[in-house]
Amino acid sequence: MLNLGYNERRALEIIRSDGPIPRVELGRRLSVSAPTMTRLTGTLVDHGLILETHAEDPPEGRGRGKPSTMLDLNGDGLHSVGVFFDPDEMSVCVSDLRGNIRAERRMVINSRQFEDLMTQASTAAEQVLAEAGLDRDRLVGCGIAFPGHFSKNSGRLTQIPQFADWRAINAPDDFQPYFDMPVHHENDGKAAALNELYYGVGKRRDNFALILLTYGIGGGIVIRRSLYRGAHRNAAEFGGIFPKSRPRPSGQDLCDHLRINGLKVERLSEIGTRYIDHRLVADWVDRAAEQLRMLVLMLARTLDPGEIVIGGTLPIALQECMRQRLLEGSLGEDFLVEAPEISVTPHSALMHRGAATIPLYRTMTPGHYPGRVLKGWR
Repeated sequence: MLNLGYNERRALEIIRSDGPIPRVELGRRLSVSAPTMTRLTGTLVDHGLILETHAEDPPEGRGRGKPSTMLDLNGDGLHSVGVFFDPDEMSVCVSDLRGNIRAERRMVINSRQFEDLMTQASTAAEQVLAEAGLDRDRLVGCGIAFPGHFSKNSGRLTQIPQFADWRAINAPDDFQPYFDMPVHHENDGKAAALNELYYGVGKRRDNFALILLTYGIGGGIVIRRSLYRGAHRNAAEFGGIFPKSRPRPSGQDLCDHLRINGLKVERLSEIGTRYIDHRLVADWVDRAAEQLRMLVLMLARTLDPGEIVIGGTLPIALQECMRQRLLEGSLGEDFLVEAPEISVTPHSALMHRGAATIPLYRTMTPGHYPGRVLKGWR
């Protein structure tokens, strides 16, 4: 079992974010001595987690000298399985340490029963592992993500209406028997936030908030490059701000709005292929964007994030329309400071990679280091 120390985790976090990075710069960022830096990077190289390369030749006239040693992640160093499903579809992948998807499966969900879903997911997981052909000893586990939030018991999940027939599952204990590997779980919003942290907006922001628009409304918050879960792991459950008894900016609300007005819609995917330019859709987007304006204002006022990202399985064209509406008006009448950047993520189609990020994050992030953090590491 891989057991990384605190500074080793810090080094991997910096390399992931800013690599390839010169060895000297990494040592400066870590505030460690040269001998400590040599031992630390040697351990990571021996584990196969990083690679040493040399910088390209300096520009003409700058002198050659000794080329700098550059450090970068080794994609083959670790890999993980990701399983994501919503009420309509399931996607399963193997993702390596650099976030490259080495094999994947996408499939329509025919049965939403727990046993059927887990059987389908575990079968697909073994298929993608076999296809990827990676060293099983370097598999850190499986991450599972789907809509829902945690109850007072941190292991119990509150299901969305589409999964109402599930028994009272306990995560991850009830997932584990289906998989021949360690299993980790986050809901879809937090998995999407990890996807952004490692491969999206987190490349340029240490602090950001994600609004996830699927059949429901969720999200994730990243503070100082760490996922913020809250006291009961339910941080960023933005759907609670919009009562289900009233119109709200959710995909289910959009489907209901279209059906009430005579358009036969059962799945969000049908909107993108049949009704994306319909007047009823445009009317809903106008109303939903104004509802999101208050959420964006609240996030800007309370968190002051560098960026607010919109994502999810709601058709991306509608997400972009909402973004444009938000940019056209002010956030609030007394909002006199610079507003955070608002963007639409291109990574929502890779929610299974976000799920695969969960075991990597728990294995490698400094925030999950189980031991004492000592200051005398020089």
